[in-house]
Amino acid sequence: MRKCLLLLDGGTTNTRFTLVENNQILAQSQCRTGAVDAAQEGQNHLLQAAVRQEMNALQNRWDCSIEEIYAAGMITSDTGLCEIKHIEAPVDLFRLAASVQVRTLPEISNVPFCFVPGIRFETGGPDNTDMLRGEEAEVFGTLDSEDDGKQLFIHFGSHNKIIYVENGSITQAATTLSGELLWAVCNHTILKSSVPRPGTIGWKMDVASVQQGFRTAEQYGLSRALFCARVHQKMHGLTQQQILSQVLGALTYADWQMFRHLFELEYKKVTLYGRQVFTDAFLSCLPLMGIPLSLGQNLRVIRYEESGSLSVRGLLKIRQLHGASVSNG
Repeated sequence: MRKCLLLLDGGTTNTRFTLVENNQILAQSQCRTGAVDAAQEGQNHLLQAAVRQEMNALQNRWDCSIEEIYAAGMITSDTGLCEIKHIEAPVDLFRLAASVQVRTLPEISNVPFCFVPGIRFETGGPDNTDMLRGEEAEVFGTLDSEDDGKQLFIHFGSHNKIIYVENGSITQAATTLSGELLWAVCNHTILKSSVPRPGTIGWKMDVASVQQGFRTAEQYGLSRALFCARVHQKMHGLTQQQILSQVLGALTYADWQMFRHLFELEYKKVTLYGRQVFTDAFLSCLPLMGIPLSLGQNLRVIRYEESGSLSVRGLLKIRQLHGASVSNG
């Protein structure tokens, strides 16, 4: 029977599974169970069951035995499988790998879980404190060994994050709740009947409407901008895709309010990745942000289809360094 490695990327709303044999990916899957389910449930039984079931399904489907498990993301939070304390920035790849925590969870498997800790940021006063869980693996999965200097990474997902990297170390970050806000606005407010669900097949972003939402939020604030989208539909006959575009523009401005101070720092490269609607909305609003025109040559956009592989690359790097440290132990 083949022996395999399982990589877990636990998000707020989804958990992703990657089955690896000899550094080659055999299979990938995901379940729509994440940290938010445990937060709502008050316990992590649903997440435990989802991970156990998917592990068994992968082993049966591929006639393999999972011998190692590495996990990162919200799966290491207090609403995940096992809470692992953050380590304090700055953090490079070697320190992150040395900080991996091994735990056994017999209710899921007898194979030990190697949990990658998140990173906390506590300098500059309470307004500048922040934390990462999972994005650190994605960032190190993106960085090449020769990368140096100052770089910005902007992750778009359930939580949008800007991450500052200097000479291979993660040093600062800032987070917003925009992904969850988008879901809540589209499903649990008066706008539910006015907008299509993000990601609907055939939906197309309207750039002019995104920019309108950005400007309205800049002038009147996020809450007013969201309601203005509804007003524009009722009084001016805007389409659903235009309304959703305005909502995305308003949320993009709210993000920009938080992110802009890091753009004031000198940087070598800016990388955008993750949820496509937010990536595209951010790109649409670049002319309104006053970002130098020279950004274009430093800007890298990783499309959504490739973004999912960043955590896998990072976890494989971490596992290689952690495994070597354990062997040399």
